[in-house]
Amino acid sequence: MAFCANTARFRLYKSTRRITHMAYASLAARACVKCRNCVEICPSYIATRDIKYSPMGRLELLRKGASEEEKFKVFSLCTMCKRCAYFCPLGLDVAEVTRQVRDFLAARGMAQPYVAKVVENFLRRGNNIGMPAKVVAATLRVVVKKIESEKGETARLYLYDGEKFTDVSGAEVKPSGRYALLFPSSSDIFEFEDALKGYIYLLNRVGYDVVISLRLADTANYGYYLSGAHMYKIANMYLEEIKRVSPHITIFGECGHGWHIFTRLVAPKSPRPSAHIHQILHRALTRGELKIRRIETRGLVVYMDPCNYSRGAVPLIEEPRALLKAAVGQYVELWKNPRESLCCLGGGGLIAPEMLNTAVEYWKRAYGGIEFTTAVRPCATCKAQLKRVFNTMGIKAETTGVVELLYKAAD
Repeated sequence: MAFCANTARFRLYKSTRRITHMAYASLAARACVKCRNCVEICPSYIATRDIKYSPMGRLELLRKGASEEEKFKVFSLCTMCKRCAYFCPLGLDVAEVTRQVRDFLAARGMAQPYVAKVVENFLRRGNNIGMPAKVVAATLRVVVKKIESEKGETARLYLYDGEKFTDVSGAEVKPSGRYALLFPSSSDIFEFEDALKGYIYLLNRVGYDVVISLRLADTANYGYYLSGAHMYKIANMYLEEIKRVSPHITIFGECGHGWHIFTRLVAPKSPRPSAHIHQILHRALTRGELKIRRIETRGLVVYMDPCNYSRGAVPLIEEPRALLKAAVGQYVELWKNPRESLCCLGGGGLIAPEMLNTAVEYWKRAYGGIEFTTAVRPCATCKAQLKRVFNTMGIKAETTGVVELLYKAAD
């Protein structure tokens, strides 16, 4: 994977770059006892079978004072899944080490091109794909029409452009009741349409009008994969938009690492309450405010915990499982312990197209021999990665999140 250095695109970031002292990275490198607990369980080691791409190998590079080019090469292949921290007897989190090393390297003009491009898209357009606001708005209008056609109800969705609200249905100028500011994933807007329909329809069902900002229509904070300066800059963009919209509540869509960063940097400073879509729907289900009928699914349904739900700052363990059970009844846990969940090999920027063959090799080794027809992985990055991996391998299985299934099951 090449790095971009001193390009016009990367110079965009120089005004906000921040060099860290890598305090935690240095501490972890000295503390590692080389017990190898982290080696066989690391996704990038599983994919490459090269010890230098394991957490232990990365820390050894820091101890030896490897060159910046070598650090870039090795730390670029870290998925930042935090699995190593769970298996390490000292709890050393090499995902945090990777974040600090990437911060240090980014300040020197060394960044994964894919990650840098996604961050540029977000800063310029407010979404990771880089779509103009008018394209986002047009797509959302199409989605609303589909909800009305499929469910027979007018969807209460409002678009915010930084100055005014626009009712997609044309009924009102601005929301009049309780309204939620929804941050969906741009992947849900442009690739996983049923998830977006589910967010809007289900939130309407439990009493919320939905607002989506055309200025900020994404959940994923790729600054986490690039540098601390960009991570905080994007987090502050969320806070500014929450203040402008002033919703009754902010609701976060299905995105693993985005949720992890949102709960660390945005929610504690937000002037309005915040919740994950699963938390809102789970509460409504337990109170009897959301009616779900069981739907038929063909073959075996497996649930796969996204890394940052099972090992993130605010875990989501109970809620997605309860919602999934309500929708499909029986399903199979892929791991006995959620904290042992395996990465999709899309985190850390490894969803980049040039890494697909590595992800396929990883899937063969990590998941080989497991047969299923529906994989439930409620994270936009995970769904996108596994969809491409399955297509490449010829696996005839559907990849879906929880909200897609709830949309089909909701009365």
